[in-house]
Amino acid sequence: MTLLSKTLFCLLLCLIAISTGQSTDSNADRILGRWLFPKKQTCVEIYRENGLYFGRMAQISGSCQASYGNISNKVVLTNLSYTDNSWSGGTMIHPSSGMKFSVEMHMSNPNTLVATVYKGMKMFSKELVLTRQQPTS
Repeated sequence: MTLLSKTLFCLLLCLIAISTGQSTDSNADRILGRWLFPKKQTCVEIYRENGLYFGRMAQISGSCQASYGNISNKVVLTNLSYTDNSWSGGTMIHPSSGMKFSVEMHMSNPNTLVATVYKGMKMFSKELVLTRQQPTS
């Protein structure tokens, strides 16, 4: 192989690697935004920081505030990473007790996020179905 051929080959490999990374980031970022908990009065805003995903309480219902106090902007999801069409390796923190649970998430469609929350063994888990909060105009 000539030097020019080797250089072009290396450039092609770099372009493929870069475009693959962007595709993964775009798929991973589908989780970004506000998600309503099952009772649909409280939502969490999921954001990205240093390649990991976090969630903070964004909108609190009156009954939630009565039960948990003012938890607005409290971080309740930490360190989720994206692999194979799901987000895992993270922790969900109970807003009042501070108890930590393992959490894994996947999207069943663009507006539905399924969170599996468990402590210790996954066979003793709870599934929460969150819906995307549509932006107000």
